[in-house]
Amino acid sequence: MRKGYHNSLAAMGLAVGMAFGPVAQSDDTIRIAENDWTGQLIDINLAKIIMTEHMGLDVELVFADYTGQWAALATGDLDVAMEIWPAFSANAYEEWVVEKGKVEVIGDLGVVGTTGWYVPTYMIEGDPERGIEPMTPNLRSWEDINQYVDLLKRPETGDKAFCIDAVPSWEIHNEERLMNLGIDMVNVYAGTEGALIAEIESAYRKGEPLFICDFWTPHWIFAVYDLTEIELPPYSDECWGIGGIEPGDFACGFPEEPMYNVARVGFSEEHPEAYAFLKNMWLTTEQQQDMLFWVDVEGMSVDDAVLRWMAANEDIWRAWIPSG
Repeated sequence: MRKGYHNSLAAMGLAVGMAFGPVAQSDDTIRIAENDWTGQLIDINLAKIIMTEHMGLDVELVFADYTGQWAALATGDLDVAMEIWPAFSANAYEEWVVEKGKVEVIGDLGVVGTTGWYVPTYMIEGDPERGIEPMTPNLRSWEDINQYVDLLKRPETGDKAFCIDAVPSWEIHNEERLMNLGIDMVNVYAGTEGALIAEIESAYRKGEPLFICDFWTPHWIFAVYDLTEIELPPYSDECWGIGGIEPGDFACGFPEEPMYNVARVGFSEEHPEAYAFLKNMWLTTEQQQDMLFWVDVEGMSVDDAVLRWMAANEDIWRAWIPSG
């Protein structure tokens, strides 16, 4: 899922695997950043298949860490990055789009994401079929968490409750959120989406308590596991430090995220047909959710899922291709 901001690829061990510096765009290859979550892989492979097979363009997918891809766009190592989550990219947007003017927004992707805190529903309601009694019957909001610290704590968190977080570079700001909401809980990073899901699957299979302090939609997991969202204080720009002089304290929930695509400055002039296509491309949350399910639950490859969707929705994607 997502995010990161100021760290350069050099500071992260050249995560993209390319040296930096001015790169002359001497060929017609369009380089699109490839991140590490299924939704983004669906977006970029859908775009690649249409642009290569139906527009005659040369497209290459280049693995890029979400944090470092902004610098790679600025230097010309990448041309396009897709599925940018706004709230988690505020710093990157400010640095590379506003201040340095090296990256520009193409437009909205169409998918709208949400992020939240969750627990397996059996913790609250029990599961008679599995012989599970309610463990946290009064757990509805952040204000209820501290009464269940003993149930949720682990050796690595000492006297505090444990919650599983996703990836540090996504900058969810749970450290500040937990501290400023006065919750006796420590967020522990899984490190990858796959590791986060494995933690959830293991707890669910065993019927054990687990607090998840970073998960998002669209995602297939909600079609497979019954999870209940834990209420947080309402989102506000002030809470997130957006438009303010002081940084936010993040003692609130998450915004809805209309995702967008970005390109290096100059891409629109050098590749007008590709730019127009990406500007026209509009994939809804529900459309992406279908392909997510086919890939992550039914085991279909990303390419096969994309082709299956394209076969059933030709009128939609052909309208994205610019005429003339």
